[in-house]
Amino acid sequence: MPRNRLIGLITSPYVVLSFAILCWGGNFVAARLANADIPPVALSFWRHAFAALLVIPFILPLLRTDWPNIRANLGNFAIMGLLLAVGNTLVYFAVLHTTVINAALINSGVPVAAVAFSWLILRDVINRWQAIGILVAIAGIVMVVTKAQLGVLLNLEFGWGDLYMLLAVISWALYMVLLKRASIKISGWSLLTVMSAAGALWLVPAYALEISFGHTMEWTGLTLVSLGYVTLFSTIIAWICWNSGTLRIGPNRASAFMCLHPIFGPVLGMIFFGEILRPYHGVGTILVLAGVIMVSRAYATRPPANTG
Repeated sequence: MPRNRLIGLITSPYVVLSFAILCWGGNFVAARLANADIPPVALSFWRHAFAALLVIPFILPLLRTDWPNIRANLGNFAIMGLLLAVGNTLVYFAVLHTTVINAALINSGVPVAAVAFSWLILRDVINRWQAIGILVAIAGIVMVVTKAQLGVLLNLEFGWGDLYMLLAVISWALYMVLLKRASIKISGWSLLTVMSAAGALWLVPAYALEISFGHTMEWTGLTLVSLGYVTLFSTIIAWICWNSGTLRIGPNRASAFMCLHPIFGPVLGMIFFGEILRPYHGVGTILVLAGVIMVSRAYATRPPANTG
């Protein structure tokens, strides 16, 4: 393959968007591998802090330009930073109690939840097929969470990990809706930096509480690798790829790549942890993908956001 053609293929918006989803899928793996050395809140705190510290030196001119809009929206940034911090931290608690497969499948419900909350909060109009799509996707998530066992649903015996993931999905979806409502006019790089810094600040009390309970971080090789991954790949690189791809092909087509979560998640879970793909995973995946596709037009109007 000629060099120019290879470069064109690698930099294709379809490739970079897929890579962004893969990076977010790897976030589950990194958290699961590092759980013995890095407590969940510590991993989330340092992920946000390092991302902000690494990016700030390179975007100071952008921050100066965007500062008036940032200052005028400090309240919105505080709320959205809290939602992102909560969502990202809950993922790290979730993977301690559930499989990477389950986490990825439940995470694929973010676009559907965003549309539902947009309807509830912003009163955005959705059509009949989009409403049906929301119900279909919810049915798929319930299928995964309950392991297709009616008794689990009736007795509300959900696994803690699955519940944490559901709460994370709600947090991310609310963030996306609030971002749309705020309509803040700043660059993507400034948004990444401000959100990362806000998330780190919100996590300071929780991090201190975690340490007070004796859950301290061990600075091992695995710790450094895991922190490096979640900072560089799950946060900075995934954000760059997602925004680059979205700008080139538009949010409507880009939103469809969220459907890759149920594909990458099970593969990563089987490779790294020997997890087994059960029949209910397959049924749940089909339902979630169908639901996401049905509501994709509504979701496509939402601004891109970091959901990993």
